[in-house]
Amino acid sequence: MAKPLLPLGLATVLLCLLLRTVSGVKLNELFVVHAGATKSGCDTYFNQKNGDGTLDDWLEEINYSISEAIDKIDQKYNREKSIRMAIQTFFGIPNRGRARGDIKVKVDNLSANLKLVLDFFSFEKIKADGPSKGQPIYPLNGDRFLFCGSDFLEEKKKDTVARDWKDNEIKDDKGKAVTIADVTAYANALKADPNNKAWWSGDHTPVKGYYFSTTGGKYCDPATKNLGLTAAIQELEAGPSGQPTLRKPVEIVVLCEESFTNTKQPDSYRIGDAKIKAGTNLADVVPKSATLLHEAFHVLFGVDDGNNPANPIGFLQGDEIYDLAACIQLALDDPEKARRNPENYVFFLTQMYYLFGKPSGTDPSSIDTNWDFAPIKKGNTFVAYGYYTERSSQTISHAISSPVFMTSMPK
Repeated sequence: MAKPLLPLGLATVLLCLLLRTVSGVKLNELFVVHAGATKSGCDTYFNQKNGDGTLDDWLEEINYSISEAIDKIDQKYNREKSIRMAIQTFFGIPNRGRARGDIKVKVDNLSANLKLVLDFFSFEKIKADGPSKGQPIYPLNGDRFLFCGSDFLEEKKKDTVARDWKDNEIKDDKGKAVTIADVTAYANALKADPNNKAWWSGDHTPVKGYYFSTTGGKYCDPATKNLGLTAAIQELEAGPSGQPTLRKPVEIVVLCEESFTNTKQPDSYRIGDAKIKAGTNLADVVPKSATLLHEAFHVLFGVDDGNNPANPIGFLQGDEIYDLAACIQLALDDPEKARRNPENYVFFLTQMYYLFGKPSGTDPSSIDTNWDFAPIKKGNTFVAYGYYTERSSQTISHAISSPVFMTSMPK
């Protein structure tokens, strides 16, 4: 049965109530935020005591943007062509006027994915009756950390004695020290890539385990221009004898300094909104908070391990796509894969918020002018992303100077 539409005024009131509720969530309810001003501490961007700062602004902005998108999909998909066109552009779900049959299933699944992300960022509680009622859907059990940098990771040689989650040396049943290379799972991780190294997380943090990669602690070096990553730190449990056992991985999100300081992305939706004019590239007005949003998709949906191509589970990582034009092309070529690519969601949510965001004083999430973006094609080839006028169903295009040239107009 179709969901009954709420009167517009009531829907707006309910949305405002929702936004007031989620704005009270603090980042340290979602992550153990690593403290300090060095060794990947986040004190520069988050005040642990007051729960405010840049990262708190990001959290509020993310909640506002996801809430706005969900509200508009659920309430206005059938009435607003701009919503249908955005969904078609980024997720390959055809615009057929109304959501029916298979189209409705896909749109509902898209909305459900966004609601899962909102549940996480708004620290939603379980509503169903039972022993878990009132408990967070995504509880923080000390196993989800946020770092502002990667230099907390320190390289360890493979013949270094392995340490457990309590920072004790691992020894076999004869009292002989066990090296990192002696641990079967670790040896396999090192062999997975000839350039892999073992990186220890425990000298400066409460997370005492190993991460295997080619870059590790150098991931956020300024020259790399990397923004962030999601990874698992593997801790060991020392047993009474023989091989140590692996504990449940600790999930970490790393936000590099570049995600806070790069000059290409605006600090907020409000600043991005003021930059938009004819010829603006949507990719250039994605706010800095999108890095944290992107990583949340990896946290919540996991990673496709590639073991079941016919029925993939988890989002893309490693083969994921970041470029705007490539994301749109992915939706054309492989819609199912586009719906598992985090950056497709980032671009979609960005467009939706510039299209429907509301003014709210000087808040970072305040939008004073609404803008619409849509694809421009020459024949069957995507060449740009510009303003689409629903009234005449014609594309307004200015001179195209690059593959991702944007034309944008006030809505």
